[in-house]
Amino acid sequence: MRNLMLIFTGLLLMACQWQEPAAAFGTVERDLIHVNAQTSGLITVFNAQKGDSIKTGQILLQQDNTEQLLIVAQNEAQLALAKAQLTLLQQGSRQEQQEQAKANLARAAAMLDDAKLTQTRQVALFTQKLSSAAALQQADAALAVAQASYDVAEQQLKEVMAGSRQPDIEQALQQVKQLEARLQQVQWQLQQLTVIAERDGTVDDILWRRGERVPAGATLLTLSVDGSAYARLYLPANALANWRLGQQVEVWLEGRDAAVNGTIRYISPNAAFTPHFALHQLERSRLVYLTEVSLPQDLGIHTGTPIRVLLP
Repeated sequence: MRNLMLIFTGLLLMACQWQEPAAAFGTVERDLIHVNAQTSGLITVFNAQKGDSIKTGQILLQQDNTEQLLIVAQNEAQLALAKAQLTLLQQGSRQEQQEQAKANLARAAAMLDDAKLTQTRQVALFTQKLSSAAALQQADAALAVAQASYDVAEQQLKEVMAGSRQPDIEQALQQVKQLEARLQQVQWQLQQLTVIAERDGTVDDILWRRGERVPAGATLLTLSVDGSAYARLYLPANALANWRLGQQVEVWLEGRDAAVNGTIRYISPNAAFTPHFALHQLERSRLVYLTEVSLPQDLGIHTGTPIRVLLP
């Protein structure tokens, strides 16, 4: 009789024992952005701290830009010089240059006439045997030099009056374009030393500090993106048939009395390792699938908040 009473009491306790409803468990997560250094350099200014709210366009940090500023200034000076040379070629010669070229030609013409007279006189004297052959040769040489000087002055006057050649102008124009492109490149490299936020968010972690020299490509900090909250949970294999992308589900947040509506945005096609918190203790041996559920963005939910979703 006593044994029967013990068995009856045990069955009664088992019948009254509370059974946890089937559910999938997880946490609130947000998309993370890794902010990387575009170039190596010393960090001189760091405007962010862990937990700070960041707005798009806000300067997060500044790397030493002393050398790059000098490179930009050098390229600006080279471009200014090339533009001045192009302008000179496009405008052609000035009136003063033309007048000088005409005067040079007139002087060369006078010297040529004098050399011709001297050479004619020496020929007559040599014919009359009143002058030596050496004197005649010297007069001939002087005439040749005067003729060459005249030809040069005449050609220079033609060039001054004609202005710059089109090939010279085109070459100068291409030089200006090349230097403009180079200036844009070094200005862009200067901008890369100033790291700005590309999205609104919260500083999740900081990996470097002011005064440290970072290599190119190093992750400087991570940002939790605003407006990207979602529930990451592990769905049991036996519930896959009842879940689909775009489906609305109720998500229970730790510390809140009412559920919020979420939308299933991702279900992994492959089974994942089962974390210790993912399933009820009676179901931990079953396969689970990583699932993401988009959450409303105006709830002020902290990243890492535990959540659960009741399974049908």
